[in-house]
Amino acid sequence: MTDQLHQINISHDTKQDRLLLRISTTGGDEYRLWLTRRYTNLLLGVLNKEIDNQGGAPSVAGSEETTKMLKNGALEKKYDSENTKTFPLNEEGVLAFRINARNTEEGNLALELLPEEGKGITLNLNKSLLYMFHNVLTQGITQASWGLQTEISASMKVH
Repeated sequence: MTDQLHQINISHDTKQDRLLLRISTTGGDEYRLWLTRRYTNLLLGVLNKEIDNQGGAPSVAGSEETTKMLKNGALEKKYDSENTKTFPLNEEGVLAFRINARNTEEGNLALELLPEEGKGITLNLNKSLLYMFHNVLTQGITQASWGLQTEISASMKVH
């Protein structure tokens, strides 16, 4: 993904019992990845570990940029797909299979979400985007009623 991240959305498909992750860019691309319960649990673990590495939930959630995004309704805005021009991974989406994560020199998380074969997407998540992505993923897990452990560990609690 070369354009700037615009929106992230996760919805549960009850027929397939999978989550559909939709990521749009400012340039009009929309990336769609299907997440299984197993993959989602692994992804949640990667995000939780990185939140701990970034100083815990209080640090991540309380950053100035995160607060500004929340005040501007980042988690309440409806997903806007009207400006979508292309689907680089195809319109149906791909089944996510692999996760690669590393820290960048800037201190961000470079998170690669990949199918078994072929191209996937790389997200460059700063503290605020890490928090937002974790939050959206947790909402999707709740919607799916998978019973995954989504509560923040004692070391990560905001309050």
